[in-house]
Amino acid sequence: MMPETPDPLWDPDLPGDEVLQRLTSLLGAYRYAPHRDHAWSIRPVRVPRARRRRMMLAGVAALAACVAGLAVWMPWRLQWQDHRSWGVDTAAVSLPADLDVGATLTTDASEAAMVKVARIGRMEVMPGTRVKLLDTRAGHHRLELVSGRVRARIWAPPGYFAIAAGASETIDLGCEFEMDRDLHGNGTIHVTSGWIMHRVKGQETLVPAGSTVTFTAERAGIPHATTASAEFRSAVDQLDSAMAQDMRVPDIEQYVADQAAPSNSFALLSLLTRYPALASGPVYPKLAAFLGEPGEARHREAWSRGSVHAMNLWWEQMPRPPKAWWLNWRDALG
Repeated sequence: MMPETPDPLWDPDLPGDEVLQRLTSLLGAYRYAPHRDHAWSIRPVRVPRARRRRMMLAGVAALAACVAGLAVWMPWRLQWQDHRSWGVDTAAVSLPADLDVGATLTTDASEAAMVKVARIGRMEVMPGTRVKLLDTRAGHHRLELVSGRVRARIWAPPGYFAIAAGASETIDLGCEFEMDRDLHGNGTIHVTSGWIMHRVKGQETLVPAGSTVTFTAERAGIPHATTASAEFRSAVDQLDSAMAQDMRVPDIEQYVADQAAPSNSFALLSLLTRYPALASGPVYPKLAAFLGEPGEARHREAWSRGSVHAMNLWWEQMPRPPKAWWLNWRDALG
């Protein structure tokens, strides 16, 4: 700290005592005096080549250690002994600490539980819910939602985890989703991360993050973005119901195309995939405009015939496709 009183050690303009003047004179020969026109600049620190090499090798070693750790951790995470019970975390003393295959977990209106889905994720069982563990082994974990509501967060390859609901099955594709079902078999699925597939009686419906789909014991509806208007959802549902009965309703088709926004692209894609005949109407060109596609006549005609190749050309444009489950790595932290 600089002294409050003037000191020639800090201020060279002040005269010092005889000893200080003599030392200053002796050391002055070693003083650095830059050229008058020289501009001071901060020179970059030069790291010796040997040190750079050591730093690089240390970085490579750290990366190799991370890769090796991941190579060990991932198989361990996915492995699970056949019929081994799942752990249950709950504050309710009436609920079990483990859920065995064939056993049922039932929460009343004031109870909740967190179930550990093997090592691949967790499932929150809400109050007033009943679930049954059907099967569990490496690569295959199945339970039934009898009634109530659950929220699952899974990070595993597609198909490792699924929830049955009567004749239907909701298959996790590496995601986080919430699902409810009443005693009549009607329910809703809302996906917040990744994708799920809902399968019932041969009908398969893909649902991406940010979308909600309703289902009954017989079929699933068309997935809707959570931002979709009530009018648009109603019109799409009417069109879906009519097409399921082999009825074309041009007025509703036109209304759906007119009211659709870019955020409704997935609903249009789902409609066209479920009912290829709609490609001959106004829905196809509206989706083509949203995707920035030319909508060529050959592609449109192939779609109308149910060409899987033609459909895949547009499905591949979806952000974070279902096969890229590993991109949702944050779900592994849940």
